[in-house]
Amino acid sequence: MKILYRYSVMLIAGLALAGCNSNRADDPEMQAFVKKIKSNLVFVEGGSFMMGDVEGEHIDENGNKFISTWTGDRDNKPAHKVSLDSYSMQKYETTYGEYDYFCEVTGHEIFKAKQKKKNLPRRQSNQPVWGIQWQPAQDYCHWLGEVTGLPFDLPSEAQWEYAARSRGQNVAYATDNGKIDFGRNYRGEFSNRHPEQPGTFPANPLGLHEMTGNVREWVKDWYQADYYQHSPEQNPPGPETGQLKIVRGGGLEGSAEYNVLNRRAERPVDRRAGGIRCVVNAQQPVN
Repeated sequence: MKILYRYSVMLIAGLALAGCNSNRADDPEMQAFVKKIKSNLVFVEGGSFMMGDVEGEHIDENGNKFISTWTGDRDNKPAHKVSLDSYSMQKYETTYGEYDYFCEVTGHEIFKAKQKKKNLPRRQSNQPVWGIQWQPAQDYCHWLGEVTGLPFDLPSEAQWEYAARSRGQNVAYATDNGKIDFGRNYRGEFSNRHPEQPGTFPANPLGLHEMTGNVREWVKDWYQADYYQHSPEQNPPGPETGQLKIVRGGGLEGSAEYNVLNRRAERPVDRRAGGIRCVVNAQQPVN
C-alpha cells in the first residue's frame, strides 16, 4: 500500500510538472508569442572584424583630430581578428512582459526587480527586464529555442560586439551614426536611470535597438582579463571555465563611458548585472 501511495504521489507530481513545462503549442497566446519573437529577429551576416579596442579618429576640444584607442581599458586589448558565422539577434532587449510569460509557462518564479531609488517608476511589461541573474537569462534563451524550434542561446561576447558595431565597424557606440547625440540617439546626461522602452532610440545600421544607452546585457562567455591575447579567430567561445560572466553595453546613468568596447565582469548570481538579448545560431535568416 505504501509503495502504491508513493507511486501515485510521484505520478501526480510528474503530471503537474509536465503541465507547468508545457510549451502549449496549440494555444493562440503561445502562437502569437512565437510569431512576435520570430518577427523581431535581425539577421547578422557573418564575416571577419578586428574585435577589441581598435584605434580610431578623435577630435579634441580645439577641433584638432588625433588617432587614439577608444578606451583606457586593458582587458579589451589587443584588438584581434575574429571571424563569425552568420546568426540572427533579437532586435530589442527582452521585456518584463516576455520574461513573465516564460515564468508563467514554465513555473519559474516571477522576477521582482529591486528598486534602488524611490523615484524610479514601477516596472512595466514593456520595459526591458534588468538586474537578472545569468542562469535565468540563459534559461530564457533556451526556452525560446524550445517553443520556436530554433537554436536560441545567449550571444557570445564576439557575436554581441560584432552586431553592436554593425558587423565590426570601427565605432564606439551602437547608435544610428556610431556617435552620441544626447537626447536623440542616446539618453540625456544625468539620466533618471530607469530603462527605456524598446525602440526608444534609433537603431544601429543593422536594425538593433538600445545596445548602447540602456541596460547591460549578459553574454555567454566566462570572463578572463587576458583572453584577447590568445582568443581563437573562428567563432571564439570564450574561456572554458571561470568565476565571472561578462555583461556588455549599458548606460542607464547617461554617461558616455558605456561604449560597446567595454567589458564588464559580474558574478553569475549577481542581480545588479544585466538584461537579456538572445541570438539564433543558424546561418540562414529566420522565416
